[in-house]
Amino acid sequence: MSVLLLTGCATSPADSQADRLKAGLVRVETQCGVKPGTLKLNSDNLVAVMPASDAKYETIECVFRELKKPEFADHIKLGFVGNEAYAAEEQK
Repeated sequence: MSVLLLTGCATSPADSQADRLKAGLVRVETQCGVKPGTLKLNSDNLVAVMPASDAKYETIECVFRELKKPEFADHIKLGFVGNEAYAAEEQK
């Protein structure tokens, strides 16, 4: 009796989910007009939003509006990182 195992060609469900999320993030960047790389998917499948310092409010508002949609709902935790850089600018 012979057994044939096939490996290497199939992707895991986690990989395909991450690929779908990445494609969705690229779509949101394009639709909202933010610079490529503004949205990043980290290793925990959480979305990081890192807008350019000169990004317009309306474009970031569009990003957050899109990220509220169900396809991203389980991958968003809102927090602010890096605000200390702006505090230093205000003191000048």
